[in-house]
Amino acid sequence: MDIASPQIIKNMKKVCFVSIDVECDNFGNKNTFEGVKNLDNILKIFKKYNVRATLFVTGKVFEKYSDLVKKWAENFEIGCHNYYHKSIDATDLTERERQIKKFIKIFQTVFRVSPKGFRAPRNIIDNEQLKILKRYNFLYDSSVVPRHIILHKYDGYKGKAPKNPYFPSLDNYKKAGNMNILEIPCTPILGGIPFAATWIRRLGVDFFRLMLKVNKPKFLALTMHSWDGIKFKGKSSKNSGENYLKQLDELLDFLTKIGYEFRNGEEIYERFEI
Repeated sequence: MDIASPQIIKNMKKVCFVSIDVECDNFGNKNTFEGVKNLDNILKIFKKYNVRATLFVTGKVFEKYSDLVKKWAENFEIGCHNYYHKSIDATDLTERERQIKKFIKIFQTVFRVSPKGFRAPRNIIDNEQLKILKRYNFLYDSSVVPRHIILHKYDGYKGKAPKNPYFPSLDNYKKAGNMNILEIPCTPILGGIPFAATWIRRLGVDFFRLMLKVNKPKFLALTMHSWDGIKFKGKSSKNSGENYLKQLDELLDFLTKIGYEFRNGEEIYERFEI
């Protein structure tokens, strides 16, 4: 069989894939890492609800904070968020491969194993990047945004794709096929509104509770950034810091009560392996 079995999807319990993009701060000086240094403010909430999450870490974070990464790995899966936080569509194939090799080298130095999962900066992925990942034995990618709000432009949204995990086509990563790497999409709850921290901070917990009462998909993905849990000013800063941490606590509590299991990327791969 060349795609994830519909029967597996039908019979699985409700699963929420929780992940953090761990990177430089997205405000002020882009060379600061306050969100990284204070990531425990989010991780302690994960531990409270026994959330099995994946942290997609850039190579630069590895360079600067390898001791923190080792500490996080005691409880959470560590994935690759490229070496530099630069969109791959602005990078030629030789440089893309160089960055993957460089990330693998530092990862193996720290953990003595290879990374299993990848997420592209700004969710911009393509067929060639997936081929590079497979060549270096990644098991899964989690970059595809399968639905998005029509009136809100996002660089990472390139058109509709399957909303459940799937094995992509060699010719079109937005369609199911026979490529031997699992795509774990960043699936929203309903209507293309991302189940992501920026949108949670903007629209509030009650809005997402209502959406989950209307629709409880078998699979959804809750995403955030390392800097969502610290207070900052400027664009998209609404409810950052302590307010977001309270929102996250409330949402994880609600998801638990309505029967969602929290699984990291490798666990989802194992569940869908055929």
